[in-house]
Amino acid sequence: MSPEVSVIIPFTGKAIFMDEAVASVMQQSFQNFEVVLVENHATDLSREMATSWTRNYPGKIRLVFEKKKGAAAARNRGIQESRGKFLAFLDSDDRMKPNRLLRQWEWLSQDFESVLLGAWKDRLSPDGNQLVSRSEKPQVPKWASILFEEDKRFQADPLHEPQTSTFFLRKDYALEIGGFDEAFDPFWLEDTDFVFRMYQKGKIGIVPESLVEYRSHNEEEENKRIFDILNIRNHGIFFQKLKYRFQEIGMSGAQKALRRISSRWLRESATKIAYFEGGLPISKILLKRALWADKKDIRNIFYIMRFSLHSRFWPRPFGRSPENIKILPEEFNFEWAQTFLQI
Repeated sequence: MSPEVSVIIPFTGKAIFMDEAVASVMQQSFQNFEVVLVENHATDLSREMATSWTRNYPGKIRLVFEKKKGAAAARNRGIQESRGKFLAFLDSDDRMKPNRLLRQWEWLSQDFESVLLGAWKDRLSPDGNQLVSRSEKPQVPKWASILFEEDKRFQADPLHEPQTSTFFLRKDYALEIGGFDEAFDPFWLEDTDFVFRMYQKGKIGIVPESLVEYRSHNEEEENKRIFDILNIRNHGIFFQKLKYRFQEIGMSGAQKALRRISSRWLRESATKIAYFEGGLPISKILLKRALWADKKDIRNIFYIMRFSLHSRFWPRPFGRSPENIKILPEEFNFEWAQTFLQI
Protein backbone atom coordinates (compact mmCIF):
# COMPACT_ATOMS: atom_id res chain seq x y z
CA MET A 1 0.00 0.00 0.00
CA SER A 2 1.38 3.41 -0.98
CA PRO A 3 2.05 5.97 1.75
CA GLU A 4 -0.11 9.09 1.91
CA VAL A 5 2.89 11.44 2.15
CA SER A 6 6.42 11.27 0.77
CA VAL A 7 8.93 13.34 2.73
CA ILE A 8 11.78 14.35 0.42
CA ILE A 9 15.13 15.16 2.05
CA PRO A 10 18.00 15.93 -0.36
CA PHE A 11 21.50 15.96 1.12
CA THR A 12 24.85 17.04 -0.27
CA GLY A 13 28.41 17.51 0.98
CA LYS A 14 28.81 17.11 4.73
CA ALA A 15 25.22 16.62 5.86
CA ILE A 16 26.18 16.81 9.52
CA PHE A 17 22.65 17.58 10.73
CA MET A 18 20.82 14.97 8.65
CA ASP A 19 20.29 12.67 11.63
CA GLU A 20 18.34 15.44 13.36
CA ALA A 21 16.27 16.08 10.25
CA VAL A 22 15.32 12.42 9.74
CA ALA A 23 14.69 11.88 13.46
CA SER A 24 12.24 14.77 13.47
CA VAL A 25 10.29 13.09 10.67
CA MET A 26 10.22 9.73 12.42
CA GLN A 27 8.71 11.42 15.50
CA GLN A 28 5.70 12.78 13.61
CA SER A 29 2.22 12.26 15.06
CA PHE A 30 1.08 11.43 11.50
CA GLN A 31 2.75 8.16 10.50
CA ASN A 32 1.38 7.34 7.05
CA PHE A 33 4.51 8.51 5.26
CA GLU A 34 7.74 7.43 3.64
CA VAL A 35 11.08 9.23 3.66
CA VAL A 36 13.00 9.61 0.40
CA LEU A 37 16.62 10.54 1.07
CA VAL A 38 18.22 11.95 -2.08
CA GLU A 39 22.02 11.69 -2.17
CA ASN A 40 23.51 14.47 -4.28
CA HIS A 41 27.33 14.53 -4.27
CA ALA A 42 27.50 13.88 -0.53
CA THR A 43 30.51 12.67 1.44
CA ASP A 44 31.04 8.99 2.24
CA LEU A 45 30.16 9.67 5.87
CA SER A 46 26.87 11.30 4.89
CA ARG A 47 25.97 8.33 2.67
CA GLU A 48 26.77 5.96 5.52
CA MET A 49 24.51 8.01 7.77
CA ALA A 50 21.67 7.74 5.25
CA THR A 51 22.26 4.01 4.73
CA SER A 52 22.03 3.45 8.47
CA TRP A 53 18.54 4.97 8.48
CA THR A 54 17.41 2.74 5.61
CA ARG A 55 18.68 -0.36 7.46
CA ASN A 56 16.86 0.61 10.65
CA TYR A 57 13.61 1.48 8.86
CA PRO A 58 13.35 -0.75 5.76
CA GLY A 59 10.21 0.01 3.79
CA LYS A 60 9.84 3.36 5.56
CA ILE A 61 13.03 5.12 4.47
CA ARG A 62 14.59 4.81 1.03
CA LEU A 63 17.88 6.12 -0.36
CA VAL A 64 18.03 7.28 -3.98
CA PHE A 65 20.78 8.98 -5.95
CA GLU A 66 20.99 12.00 -8.24
CA LYS A 67 24.21 12.44 -10.24
CA LYS A 68 23.52 15.97 -11.48
CA LYS A 69 24.64 18.37 -8.78
CA GLY A 70 21.98 20.83 -7.72
CA ALA A 71 19.04 21.48 -5.41
CA ALA A 72 16.50 21.40 -8.24
CA ALA A 73 17.82 18.15 -9.71
CA ALA A 74 17.89 16.49 -6.28
CA ARG A 75 14.34 17.54 -5.43
CA ASN A 76 13.13 16.42 -8.85
CA ARG A 77 14.70 13.00 -8.27
CA GLY A 78 12.82 12.83 -4.98
CA ILE A 79 9.56 13.74 -6.71
CA GLN A 80 10.10 11.07 -9.38
CA GLU A 81 10.94 8.38 -6.83
CA SER A 82 8.14 9.26 -4.40
CA ARG A 83 5.12 6.99 -3.93
CA GLY A 84 2.88 9.25 -1.88
CA LYS A 85 -0.14 11.29 -2.94
CA PHE A 86 1.33 14.31 -1.15
CA LEU A 87 4.89 15.64 -1.01
CA ALA A 88 6.59 17.32 1.95
CA PHE A 89 10.04 18.84 1.55
CA LEU A 90 12.66 19.20 4.26
CA ASP A 91 16.25 20.42 3.95
CA SER A 92 18.78 18.15 5.62
CA ASP A 93 19.78 20.77 8.21
CA ASP A 94 16.23 21.67 9.31
CA ARG A 95 13.76 19.91 11.61
CA MET A 96 10.03 19.29 11.61
CA LYS A 97 7.87 19.90 14.64
CA PRO A 98 5.89 16.79 15.70
CA ASN A 99 2.56 17.87 14.18
CA ARG A 100 3.90 19.28 10.91
CA LEU A 101 2.71 16.50 8.59
CA LEU A 102 -0.63 16.09 10.36
CA ARG A 103 -1.48 19.79 10.26
CA GLN A 104 -0.55 20.24 6.61
CA TRP A 105 -2.14 16.97 5.49
CA GLU A 106 -5.42 17.82 7.24
CA TRP A 107 -5.35 21.35 5.81
CA LEU A 108 -4.65 20.39 2.21
CA SER A 109 -7.03 17.42 2.28
CA GLN A 110 -9.86 19.93 2.76
CA ASP A 111 -8.47 22.93 0.89
CA PHE A 112 -8.81 22.47 -2.86
CA GLU A 113 -7.91 26.08 -3.71
CA SER A 114 -4.33 25.88 -2.46
CA VAL A 115 -1.89 24.22 -4.84
CA LEU A 116 1.08 24.70 -2.52
CA LEU A 117 1.02 24.89 1.26
CA GLY A 118 3.62 26.50 3.48
CA ALA A 119 3.75 27.42 7.15
CA TRP A 120 5.40 29.69 9.67
CA LYS A 121 8.84 28.69 10.97
CA ASP A 122 11.08 29.10 13.99
CA ARG A 123 14.62 30.29 13.28
CA LEU A 124 17.40 28.52 15.18
CA SER A 125 21.07 29.28 15.77
CA PRO A 126 23.54 27.53 13.42
CA ASP A 127 24.11 24.75 15.97
CA GLY A 128 20.35 24.33 16.40
CA ASN A 129 20.47 24.78 20.17
CA GLN A 130 19.05 28.29 20.52
CA LEU A 131 15.83 29.88 19.33
CA VAL A 132 16.64 33.06 17.39
CA SER A 133 13.10 34.05 16.47
CA ARG A 134 9.71 32.42 16.81
CA SER A 135 6.90 32.02 14.28
CA GLU A 136 8.40 33.85 11.30
CA LYS A 137 5.71 34.39 8.69
CA PRO A 138 6.37 33.97 4.95
CA GLN A 139 6.70 37.32 3.24
CA VAL A 140 5.53 38.64 -0.10
CA PRO A 141 8.76 39.16 -2.11
CA LYS A 142 9.39 42.70 -3.29
CA TRP A 143 9.48 41.70 -6.96
CA ALA A 144 5.97 40.25 -6.65
CA SER A 145 4.66 43.40 -4.95
CA ILE A 146 6.01 45.44 -7.87
CA LEU A 147 4.90 43.08 -10.63
CA PHE A 148 1.37 42.52 -9.32
CA GLU A 149 0.82 46.00 -7.90
CA GLU A 150 -2.25 46.60 -10.07
CA ASP A 151 -3.43 42.99 -10.21
CA LYS A 152 -6.85 42.41 -8.60
CA ARG A 153 -6.15 38.79 -7.76
CA PHE A 154 -2.92 39.71 -5.97
CA GLN A 155 -4.74 42.20 -3.74
CA ALA A 156 -7.01 39.44 -2.44
CA ASP A 157 -4.58 36.54 -2.77
CA PRO A 158 -0.95 37.72 -2.34
CA LEU A 159 1.97 35.60 -3.47
CA HIS A 160 3.62 34.56 -0.21
CA GLU A 161 6.95 32.75 -0.51
CA PRO A 162 7.22 30.08 2.20
CA GLN A 163 10.53 28.53 3.20
CA THR A 164 11.25 25.38 1.17
CA SER A 165 11.32 23.14 4.25
CA THR A 166 7.63 23.97 4.79
CA PHE A 167 6.52 23.05 1.23
CA PHE A 168 3.60 20.58 1.18
CA LEU A 169 1.65 19.80 -1.99
CA ARG A 170 -0.04 17.17 -4.10
CA LYS A 171 2.46 15.22 -6.18
CA ASP A 172 0.28 15.61 -9.28
CA TYR A 173 0.63 19.40 -9.12
CA ALA A 174 4.42 19.21 -8.87
CA LEU A 175 4.50 16.99 -11.95
CA GLU A 176 2.08 19.22 -13.87
CA ILE A 177 4.41 22.22 -13.67
CA GLY A 178 7.47 20.12 -14.48
CA GLY A 179 9.00 20.12 -10.99
CA PHE A 180 11.87 22.43 -10.13
CA ASP A 181 13.68 24.17 -13.00
CA GLU A 182 17.19 22.71 -13.18
CA ALA A 183 18.46 25.77 -15.06
CA PHE A 184 18.94 27.26 -11.58
CA ASP A 185 21.30 24.50 -10.41
CA PRO A 186 23.37 24.19 -8.35
CA PHE A 187 21.07 26.51 -6.36
CA TRP A 188 19.58 29.99 -5.88
CA LEU A 189 16.01 30.97 -6.77
CA GLU A 190 14.89 27.49 -7.82
CA ASP A 191 12.44 27.59 -4.92
CA THR A 192 11.30 31.14 -5.77
CA ASP A 193 10.65 30.07 -9.35
CA PHE A 194 8.75 26.98 -8.15
CA VAL A 195 6.48 29.10 -5.93
CA PHE A 196 5.91 31.57 -8.78
CA ARG A 197 4.85 28.80 -11.18
CA MET A 198 2.60 27.20 -8.55
CA TYR A 199 0.98 30.60 -7.96
CA GLN A 200 0.03 30.66 -11.63
CA LYS A 201 -1.88 27.42 -11.01
CA GLY A 202 -3.68 28.52 -7.85
CA LYS A 203 -3.36 29.74 -4.29
CA ILE A 204 -0.27 29.55 -2.06
CA GLY A 205 -1.74 28.59 1.31
CA ILE A 206 0.00 29.24 4.62
CA VAL A 207 -0.72 27.36 7.85
CA PRO A 208 -0.63 30.09 10.54
CA GLU A 209 1.48 28.01 12.87
CA SER A 210 5.20 27.33 13.22
CA LEU A 211 5.73 23.80 11.93
CA VAL A 212 9.44 23.75 11.06
CA GLU A 213 12.68 24.69 12.79
CA TYR A 214 14.95 26.42 10.28
CA ARG A 215 18.67 26.47 10.99
CA SER A 216 20.46 29.79 10.39
CA HIS A 217 23.79 29.98 8.59
CA ASN A 218 26.91 30.86 10.53
CA GLU A 219 28.68 34.15 9.78
CA GLU A 220 31.17 32.64 7.34
CA GLU A 221 28.48 30.80 5.39
CA GLU A 222 26.20 33.84 5.33
CA ASN A 223 29.00 36.00 3.98
CA LYS A 224 29.74 33.50 1.21
CA ARG A 225 26.07 33.35 0.29
CA ILE A 226 25.72 37.13 0.03
CA PHE A 227 28.67 37.40 -2.37
CA ASP A 228 27.91 34.23 -4.34
CA ILE A 229 28.10 35.22 -8.01
CA LEU A 230 25.66 32.42 -8.91
CA ASN A 231 22.95 34.36 -7.10
CA ILE A 232 23.41 37.18 -9.61
CA ARG A 233 23.43 34.79 -12.57
CA ASN A 234 20.20 33.14 -11.41
CA HIS A 235 18.45 36.47 -10.97
CA GLY A 236 19.07 36.91 -14.69
CA ILE A 237 17.47 33.53 -15.44
CA PHE A 238 14.45 34.28 -13.27
CA PHE A 239 14.02 37.75 -14.76
CA GLN A 240 13.90 36.30 -18.27
CA LYS A 241 11.15 33.94 -17.16
CA LEU A 242 9.16 36.81 -15.65
CA LYS A 243 9.65 38.91 -18.77
CA TYR A 244 8.58 36.28 -21.27
CA ARG A 245 5.63 35.19 -19.13
CA PHE A 246 4.07 38.63 -18.74
CA GLN A 247 4.93 39.95 -22.16
CA GLU A 248 3.34 36.79 -23.56
CA ILE A 249 0.02 37.34 -21.79
CA GLY A 250 0.16 41.10 -22.29
CA MET A 251 -0.44 41.97 -18.64
CA SER A 252 -1.33 45.63 -18.14
CA GLY A 253 1.57 47.60 -16.68
CA ALA A 254 4.03 44.72 -17.12
CA GLN A 255 6.68 46.80 -18.90
CA LYS A 256 6.73 49.47 -16.21
CA ALA A 257 6.86 46.87 -13.44
CA LEU A 258 9.63 44.91 -15.14
CA ARG A 259 11.71 48.08 -15.49
CA ARG A 260 11.37 48.72 -11.75
CA ILE A 261 12.37 45.15 -10.93
CA SER A 262 15.28 45.35 -13.37
CA SER A 263 16.46 48.60 -11.79
CA ARG A 264 16.33 47.14 -8.30
CA TRP A 265 18.21 43.96 -9.21
CA LEU A 266 20.78 45.83 -11.31
CA ARG A 267 21.57 48.02 -8.30
CA GLU A 268 21.77 45.05 -5.93
CA SER A 269 24.00 43.12 -8.36
CA ALA A 270 26.24 46.15 -8.88
CA THR A 271 26.69 46.51 -5.13
CA LYS A 272 28.01 42.95 -4.87
CA ILE A 273 30.12 42.92 -8.04
CA ALA A 274 31.97 46.07 -6.96
CA TYR A 275 33.64 44.01 -4.22
CA PHE A 276 35.19 41.56 -6.70
CA GLU A 277 38.64 42.18 -8.14
CA GLY A 278 38.04 43.94 -11.46
CA GLY A 279 34.39 44.42 -10.63
CA LEU A 280 34.08 48.19 -10.15
CA PRO A 281 33.90 49.15 -13.87
CA ILE A 282 31.21 46.50 -14.40
CA SER A 283 29.40 47.71 -11.30
CA LYS A 284 29.27 51.28 -12.62
CA ILE A 285 27.71 50.14 -15.90
CA LEU A 286 25.03 48.24 -14.00
CA LEU A 287 24.27 51.28 -11.83
CA LYS A 288 23.89 53.55 -14.86
CA ARG A 289 21.49 51.05 -16.38
CA ALA A 290 19.60 50.85 -13.09
CA LEU A 291 19.14 54.62 -13.18
CA TRP A 292 18.03 54.50 -16.81
CA ALA A 293 15.47 51.76 -16.03
CA ASP A 294 13.91 53.71 -13.14
CA LYS A 295 14.82 57.37 -12.93
CA LYS A 296 12.39 57.91 -10.05
CA ASP A 297 14.34 55.65 -7.68
CA ILE A 298 16.76 58.08 -6.04
CA ARG A 299 18.71 55.19 -4.53
CA ASN A 300 20.31 54.69 -7.94
CA ILE A 301 21.75 58.22 -7.88
CA PHE A 302 22.81 57.77 -4.27
CA TYR A 303 24.66 54.53 -5.07
CA ILE A 304 26.38 56.02 -8.13
CA MET A 305 27.66 58.87 -5.98
CA ARG A 306 28.92 56.61 -3.20
CA PHE A 307 30.76 54.28 -5.58
CA SER A 308 32.66 57.29 -6.94
CA LEU A 309 34.21 57.77 -3.49
CA HIS A 310 36.82 55.78 -1.56
CA SER A 311 35.82 52.15 -0.97
CA ARG A 312 35.20 52.78 2.73
CA PHE A 313 32.16 54.84 1.69
CA TRP A 314 30.71 52.21 -0.65
CA PRO A 315 27.32 50.68 0.11
CA ARG A 316 27.66 47.20 1.56
CA PRO A 317 25.25 44.36 0.74
CA PHE A 318 23.31 43.60 3.92
CA GLY A 319 25.93 45.63 5.79
CA ARG A 320 28.70 43.16 4.93
CA SER A 321 32.02 43.14 3.12
CA PRO A 322 33.58 39.97 1.68
CA GLU A 323 36.13 38.22 3.88
CA ASN A 324 38.26 37.45 0.82
CA ILE A 325 38.34 39.41 -2.42
CA LYS A 326 37.68 37.10 -5.38
CA ILE A 327 38.43 37.67 -9.05
CA LEU A 328 35.30 38.40 -11.06
CA PRO A 329 34.63 35.48 -13.45
CA GLU A 330 35.30 36.26 -17.12
CA GLU A 331 31.67 35.82 -18.17
CA PHE A 332 30.71 38.89 -16.12
CA ASN A 333 32.28 41.30 -18.58
CA PHE A 334 31.31 44.58 -20.27
CA GLU A 335 29.17 42.82 -22.86
CA TRP A 336 27.29 40.95 -20.13
CA ALA A 337 26.80 44.18 -18.16
CA GLN A 338 25.08 45.81 -21.15
CA THR A 339 22.48 43.06 -21.55
CA PHE A 340 21.92 41.68 -18.03
CA LEU A 341 18.26 42.10 -16.95
CA GLN A 342 17.46 43.79 -20.23
CA ILE A 343 13.79 44.50 -20.94
